Amino acid sequence: MTDQSVRKLTHRLPTTVIPSHYQLYIDASQLEQYLFQGKVDIDIQTTEISYEIRLNSFDLNLTKVEYQQKTPISQLFNGSVEFNKEYEQVSIRFAEQIKPGTGCLHIEFNGTINGQLNGFYRTKDNNQIGACTQFEPAYARQAFPCFDEPALKAKFTISIRASKHLTTLSNMPIKSHRNDGAHTCIYDFDTTPIMSTYLVAYVIGAYDYIEAHDSNNVQIRVYTPVGKKERGLFALHTTAKVLPFFAEYFGVKYPLSKLDMIAVADFGYGAMENWGLITYHETYLLVDPHTTTQETKQELALTVAHELAHQWFGNLVTMEWWNDLWLNEDKFASWIQFLAVDHVYPEYDIWTQFVSDTLETCMIPDALHNSHPIEMPIEKPTDIDEIFDSITYEKGSSVIRFLHAYIGDEAFRTGLANYLAEYAYKNAITENLWSHLSRTSKRPELSEILSTWTKQIGYPVLTVTQEQKGNHRLITIEQTRFLADGTTDDNLKWKIPINICTKSNPTEHVHQLYMNGEKKQEFLLEKLSESDWIKLNLFSVGIYRVNYSQCMLDALVPCIQDHTFSPQDRFGIQADVYELARSGHVGYVDYLKLLRHAYKHEDNLTVWKSILQKLDDLNSILAYAHLDNIKKLFRTFICEILSNIYGKLEWDPFPNEGSQAAMLRELVLVQMGLNGHSKTREEAHKRFQTLLSSNDQDHQSINPNIRTAIYLTVAQTGNQETFEQFKALYRKSDAQEEKIRLLMALCSFDDETIQYQALEYIWNENEVRKQDHKTAFVALATHNCKGCEIAWKYLQDNWNKIEETYGEHDAHLIKFIEDVPNHFVTKDREEEVQKFYVDHPNPLLDRSIKKVLELINIRRTILERDEHNIHQFLTTSCAGTTWESNGKTVAGGNGPGSALNQLNSSYGIVVDSNNALFVSDYSNHRVIKWEQGASHGSLHIGELCGTNTNEEFCYPSAITFNKEGTLFVTVQSDSIGSVVFLKKGAASFETLITVNTSIYGIVWDQNEEYLYLGHHREHRVLKYTKDGKFVSVVAGGNGAGSALDQLDYRDKNIQKSHVPL
Repeated sequence: MTDQSVRKLTHRLPTTVIPSHYQLYIDASQLEQYLFQGKVDIDIQTTEISYEIRLNSFDLNLTKVEYQQKTPISQLFNGSVEFNKEYEQVSIRFAEQIKPGTGCLHIEFNGTINGQLNGFYRTKDNNQIGACTQFEPAYARQAFPCFDEPALKAKFTISIRASKHLTTLSNMPIKSHRNDGAHTCIYDFDTTPIMSTYLVAYVIGAYDYIEAHDSNNVQIRVYTPVGKKERGLFALHTTAKVLPFFAEYFGVKYPLSKLDMIAVADFGYGAMENWGLITYHETYLLVDPHTTTQETKQELALTVAHELAHQWFGNLVTMEWWNDLWLNEDKFASWIQFLAVDHVYPEYDIWTQFVSDTLETCMIPDALHNSHPIEMPIEKPTDIDEIFDSITYEKGSSVIRFLHAYIGDEAFRTGLANYLAEYAYKNAITENLWSHLSRTSKRPELSEILSTWTKQIGYPVLTVTQEQKGNHRLITIEQTRFLADGTTDDNLKWKIPINICTKSNPTEHVHQLYMNGEKKQEFLLEKLSESDWIKLNLFSVGIYRVNYSQCMLDALVPCIQDHTFSPQDRFGIQADVYELARSGHVGYVDYLKLLRHAYKHEDNLTVWKSILQKLDDLNSILAYAHLDNIKKLFRTFICEILSNIYGKLEWDPFPNEGSQAAMLRELVLVQMGLNGHSKTREEAHKRFQTLLSSNDQDHQSINPNIRTAIYLTVAQTGNQETFEQFKALYRKSDAQEEKIRLLMALCSFDDETIQYQALEYIWNENEVRKQDHKTAFVALATHNCKGCEIAWKYLQDNWNKIEETYGEHDAHLIKFIEDVPNHFVTKDREEEVQKFYVDHPNPLLDRSIKKVLELINIRRTILERDEHNIHQFLTTSCAGTTWESNGKTVAGGNGPGSALNQLNSSYGIVVDSNNALFVSDYSNHRVIKWEQGASHGSLHIGELCGTNTNEEFCYPSAITFNKEGTLFVTVQSDSIGSVVFLKKGAASFETLITVNTSIYGIVWDQNEEYLYLGHHREHRVLKYTKDGKFVSVVAGGNGAGSALDQLDYRDKNIQKSHVPL
């Protein structure tokens, strides 16, 4: 045996050797010694003369290799082997030529039942050793030599030698079994249909099971740890309903006679869709009525539906290569799971939750430069692990949601059925699907549209402006790639169907537009009055952001407040504004004001889930802020925003309340507790003490939906005694979900000494399962700044150990890198991350490191750009802000006069970005600037009235600044009103607008596209473009009076109505 790393081999296997059948024998009788032996006979067809056969093998010892050629002549060849570790391949070399024809490759081997949660690995539950397989994406090669590529399908006949007292399962039913010694038995399983190697599975261990049959008489079993079979009932009932639903929807019955689902004690993923033997993390298969939350039940139903969908999409029809992984993971499994759960449990309102749980989950990372397209080339084995991420899963399913809405359910369903019929037991590529859907929908352009979404990185932001043309509306839409750092990329264009609703019909698309790949397009919307608003992206179906002009966004606010808009639309508006703020297109203060003004009375789970994720993101950035009190002020703001919904829900469920209320209550209580709400903290501590003093039965009666809130709130301010109490509860619990909650609490103490103790505890395999190490470690890292520092230091010091524990090519390593240092903001930490990767190079982590560095830069930019404005907003607006009981004079106060410490009729005031006060000193014909704490002002502009020159500056009233620091002032002379402006640093002012009436009110809209002026004597407010052109009358204009279409000297008080304080 030799290790050859010099020979240049492609990462793909040659297509000149095609397997058709594996006769696989695994001897797992030495389970407790973590050893196994095996042999495999692979029937193959060769199409070229060759001296070698190349296949996949990794970490196996091959003890015998021979090839029995059957046609064109019978001949036995003995082979020697050479390994290529980089590509995880073995070349079997023969001294003589192998001629084209059929034959059987015989290999005997042995290996270790590893501890890395992939390949053929060991498990342990209640001191009982077991074993399980996890072969996706490319780990079958660690269990037996094989052609480990999805397109190289074959049939498998499997036999396993194992202990008699353990349950032994595989993809197919047991055909026969026979004793083989006093304590072991050999189990022979039926031959599988033709399928890919990554779907092969076998499990050995101590299990109970419950059984049912669906309406098509498919045998369904749920295997659970011994003594817990009643916890499998919910999954069993869900499966019995979902399986025939899929059979009918797809027009193809479930292909096998049985379906086993098994909860594995140590499992690194949510679940795995092995054909006929689906393996699960306990949390996603078992329901304990005393400890399982409504959210977990919903997640369980979605996970079960996801894996069942794979029995058709992925197993029956398989992607040709991993660059089309989304055909498995998203095109259907991650989308149609929602369809199935909505069918079985309509009360979950699951499609509404799609936008926060799936759509937004992909859009946030896809706004990074270091994202990737849905379809991407796979150049090495580690690339396969990298693409099992939110882009492949969530973005792919979001594309399908959009596609389904675009062509309609009937065409979509028919296209799927035709696709399945043509490619059953075969492999497919993305274009095969598009072809069927194009034909059934009669939309030949479909492939062209969808390719811009699957082959291109990222997604666009649509910047929208409008102009009224009589009874029609001209809207201009400009697309550019949306990037979280605010930079632009005009190289990518998308083909975008756009649905628009209007004031007259806010829940249906009234206009359907299509951007054909051009950067900028104009559309004329007919029969749309000036008072009618428009909204793009109805129900948030499209994968793009919308950046409205300010007046367009203003018009939508009332429909958020009164819930005219659907929850999906209310979600979409705030999500877009937040991400636009994050990227610098608008200010963060704009988002915070929008929340306070439009969402204070929000009551929908999906909308709140998104809002709280956004606020949590900003909170994690402000944790590194320098300005006094900003962290406390922001926590106060969060509690204030939540106060209304908190008052409605509080702690205990109402009779017959829905699942949404239970899930929303948990979200709200967690945030109120962690952000210091005193009433919530007091109640959490009270209930925690009740829990500690209760017996098991009383303990079980505590509502599982509020336990996370209790645990995290108590832990945050807890002491050493509290930490020991949580450890005792953790050790006592036998429910995986409850153990995870308690583990999260152990990692959520503010006390630094306890954080170090938690770090030691979570890496103790005698206390915490390996599958939970990463979850707990990330919880510690994301709890607060100090937790992040502690976790990062541990990661740097122990990276070699972590790689050894999980395997250097294991996808779990990606989460360690992406979820720990990405919370930093400083340049020093950024350089540490760069150095870490230089010291620990790993191709698996290339993209992850780049993403982390990009995120650190974005977070630092946000803090530098927005900290001051956020602090100023919070200081002046948060409930709980301490106000002085008496005001103090900051300008004037020395009687009327013209000295620089006096004023005479001050009409307008404004504060600039440096907190200097500017006052329009009306009767002195000047604007005075007062610095903070100054006893005298300084002349900024004016004192030219009566000079009869072009520089006249008389009776200044309203004043304002724009974002560039230009000062705008309204002045009057002989019934002539003007708007003049003084640019920052300029010596003299210029005139922007002149009208034949006095002007006393002035304000810019949020985007500074339009200027609004109060025409004093004409009792009206007029709108102008930024270059001074008149647009329209927007208020009043019907004479002086008190009717709702009139004004009466009210123009002096006009202000931005979008987000009033």
